[in-house]
Amino acid sequence: MTADEAADRPTVVILPPVRQPRLGVAASAAVSLLLSASLVVVAPIGLLVAPLAVVPVAQWVAADPRRGRLAWAAIVAGLAALAVARLDVLGTPAWTFLAAYLLVVALPAASLDLWRLGSWREGRWAAVTTMAATAAILGALVAAAWPAPPVDAIAGWFRGTAAQVEAAYREMGIGTGELELAFDAVDSVVPWIAPVLPVAYLVIVLFWLRPRLPILGFAMPVAPFERYRGEDWLAAGFALFGLGTLLLGGTARWLAVNLLIVVLVLYFVQGLAMIRSHVARWIGRGWLVRWAVALLCLQGPLPLVVAALGIADGFYSLRPRTVEDGGHS
Repeated sequence: MTADEAADRPTVVILPPVRQPRLGVAASAAVSLLLSASLVVVAPIGLLVAPLAVVPVAQWVAADPRRGRLAWAAIVAGLAALAVARLDVLGTPAWTFLAAYLLVVALPAASLDLWRLGSWREGRWAAVTTMAATAAILGALVAAAWPAPPVDAIAGWFRGTAAQVEAAYREMGIGTGELELAFDAVDSVVPWIAPVLPVAYLVIVLFWLRPRLPILGFAMPVAPFERYRGEDWLAAGFALFGLGTLLLGGTARWLAVNLLIVVLVLYFVQGLAMIRSHVARWIGRGWLVRWAVALLCLQGPLPLVVAALGIADGFYSLRPRTVEDGGHS
């Protein structure tokens, strides 16, 4: 094994026996439901609160997998029953709470279970979970829009929501001129990229959860973020969905566009890890450095540049090379 290969190997975390979580299964499930509901009830603040919803359930998945699965599955079943009955919760359709819970609790918790059982690499865990969420969201939108094309249906939903927001602003005495201009500017883009927005949020949740897995009781191999690498088969997805975007039309092109953007999001993460591997050599790994690099890479056209670097890193490593004396070159 070469020095480079040894440096890329994930660090195996050896943990003591996992103790039972302090909260019972029912209490953990209730807490996860309340925290995930913040995504619907108190948005946009809920975007910061909702990731915490997976923590109590993940603790049970680590300590007692059978009861951990029951914790999130029971909530999903209850919310699904309310959604099928078309009931409202706090004046909001129950399906919105179901979607939020699936996104930030059920899918991450189930993916951690599969990661442990399948002994996956972390890149495979992230890719499989993200693509599964993408397929579920695209399928749900196609079913909800049927028989209309999903692009047309999403455009209609967006215009209806925009009209409601503008009416609410007028009732509060707030001018809506700039708001209308903003809605008009994105009116043609939103129907094409709307499914990617919750998927991108899920990726943030997964990589927020990833370094905290040892604390939650999971003994999966988790390396420092700068060593993270995506799956090799993402390159095939990039080529396939890219060709679909260029050659297809209608709903098929809409599917290809969204899948291509999701692949680019995963490559953006790999590009960010590659950049961090260089920054860590000179500046360190402090939280301020991490946030500064991430926020800088989100400015303007930089996300596409970082994703391109992630693609290049997938074919030929752009990370610092480890030499035999332990240094870097």
